[in-house]
Amino acid sequence: MSGGKASLDSGEFLFRFRSAEALLGDDFENGGFQELEKQTIYFARPESLNDPMEGLSDTFWDGDQVLWENLFRHYALSLIWYCGTWLILEPHKIGQAKVSAWLTEKDLPTSSFRALYRDFCSAFCAEIESTELAGLLASQSVPLRRERFTALLFHVHQAALSQLFRLLKENNLSKFELPIERHCENTAKAMVSCWGEIPFRPPAVDIPVEDYLEDMASIGNRVSRQLELGMLTRSDNIAWAQKTIALIVRFPEMYVDAFLQDLHFAPWRVACFSRNCVNASMWGTYGSEHRGAALIFRTKQRGDKRFFRVNGMTGTGAQGIELDVHSIKYRKQPPPLDCFLEMGMLPMGKLVDTWMKSVSGATSVRLREVTDDIESWRTKHWRNGLERATWKHTDWKHEDEQRLIASTALTNDPAPEPLNYNFSQLEGIVFGMRMSSEDKMRISNLIEKKCRAEGRRDFRFFQAYYSPSKGEMCLAELGLLKFGIAD
Repeated sequence: MSGGKASLDSGEFLFRFRSAEALLGDDFENGGFQELEKQTIYFARPESLNDPMEGLSDTFWDGDQVLWENLFRHYALSLIWYCGTWLILEPHKIGQAKVSAWLTEKDLPTSSFRALYRDFCSAFCAEIESTELAGLLASQSVPLRRERFTALLFHVHQAALSQLFRLLKENNLSKFELPIERHCENTAKAMVSCWGEIPFRPPAVDIPVEDYLEDMASIGNRVSRQLELGMLTRSDNIAWAQKTIALIVRFPEMYVDAFLQDLHFAPWRVACFSRNCVNASMWGTYGSEHRGAALIFRTKQRGDKRFFRVNGMTGTGAQGIELDVHSIKYRKQPPPLDCFLEMGMLPMGKLVDTWMKSVSGATSVRLREVTDDIESWRTKHWRNGLERATWKHTDWKHEDEQRLIASTALTNDPAPEPLNYNFSQLEGIVFGMRMSSEDKMRISNLIEKKCRAEGRRDFRFFQAYYSPSKGEMCLAELGLLKFGIAD
């Protein structure tokens, strides 16, 4: 570029593809957010992004006797709390009932509720023989990953429901009858015992034992998930069937999801950008089939890091906050997550009382991994959290993504509203190949008003086009599109 202008591929810029409606429209219900006028960037929740593996970790549970015994107690606590909401909600509102994995016994609101929980927990743990089951789990040579952990919960869940509704009925708190048969045999112990023997048998297939165990568990879990579809297809009352399914079939997996969401890392939102804006497929996916535009944002550099300032994030002042620009790392497998070690969202007192000490006062051997060098543990913990938020599968490598992450432990939502940027941070705009002249003019007029208000002369416009000679998408700077700003 002439005139001292920075090249768009210099690494200084972030590119954000947007539709014309998102930039200019005012019909919020139909995607009109006036982002250009308001100078806003929407930060999305991970679960709302188009990659279902967003924020996924390769989770595993590696616990001793204390941790596994406390896991069953915590499962009972989460279930009885969830059931309290489940009982009073109308069937069509059952989606509002959430599993709360952050809950501890001290968080229960009344002494009578705590007494009911203790009775339930005692009966449930006795039925599944939790002490023996925890011992078997603690002796496993291969830690449980998500599918095996879910399978374990599926097997203890029916015993939990039987004991819970027996107690609720005895206390005149529910007349609901479970549409399931109670199983007397301890299938969970048998399953875990089988898992323990498999590593010492001759391999049946040429894959690692851990992967083999996970694959076998996933088959059983898929069968369990089919129960949901079967119950729905045979029901005359879909809403009531969905409510029943939530408790009987889906709760174990909802507990796993809540365990991973509530206990480990601070809530986060993300704004996605690309390192370049000449990938035609990116325009098709995110640039409204080339009818939209790409905003060019300038970043700042200090050392080997780049930053972008935003305003309006929860817990930040009037000056806003500089967020790191993170490059996505593309890989086949998600980063590992040691679930019992990374419960960083609980205060130390609750972590110890709920998870790291048994009812009899025994302490988990894993507690020292946290407390022996707490600063080192914290540093590694937040590094692991960042790694979880900045990886994607190699299938997405063409996006060449960079992102800003809004995260804080001060609230459950760090950016419920779009965050603002200063107009000086917007270097320019690229018009898509199919963008209408009318939309280009609307953008140009809006930018002219902003430039005049701030006395700015350096705003840049580009047009995306296809170059037959190069066989690729290219950009042409629109050097004649200038504004006559008076001195």
